[in-house]
Amino acid sequence: AERIKELAPDGIMLSNGPGDPAENVEIIEELKKLSEMKIPTFGICLGHQIVALSLGGEVSKMKFGHRGSNHPVKDIDRNKIFISSQNHGYVVTKVPSILRESHINLNDNTNEGMKSINTDEYKIMTVQFHPEASPGPEETAYIFDEFLSLIRK
Repeated sequence: AERIKELAPDGIMLSNGPGDPAENVEIIEELKKLSEMKIPTFGICLGHQIVALSLGGEVSKMKFGHRGSNHPVKDIDRNKIFISSQNHGYVVTKVPSILRESHINLNDNTNEGMKSINTDEYKIMTVQFHPEASPGPEETAYIFDEFLSLIRK
């Protein structure tokens, strides 16, 4: 966290990756420190789960997981449904108190995203699905524009 602070980044992106997010104990601890530095942060898939754990949320293993494309996800703010690509076996079951649910999976109503409640204090956003996925659905690429707006704010 201190090395990242020295770099003075405009934002931090936590990418996807395999495995049980709870096994990333050192990364979760460093992310706790980074969140206190108020650097705009965007988590995708495993990054989404690690953000939740670092801020006091909970993550559970899914019975089957979400795999492949064509998963309908609702963006709560936009009241719009998007088709997403997914590849994960864990899900956020408790959203941290400083965040709010921003996206839900319409197949099983699981959490698909979180955003800061107060963006003047924290600038955090996450998604469980893959807005960077290609080939496949690319209609959720707008999320990167939202993150850039968060950085500019």
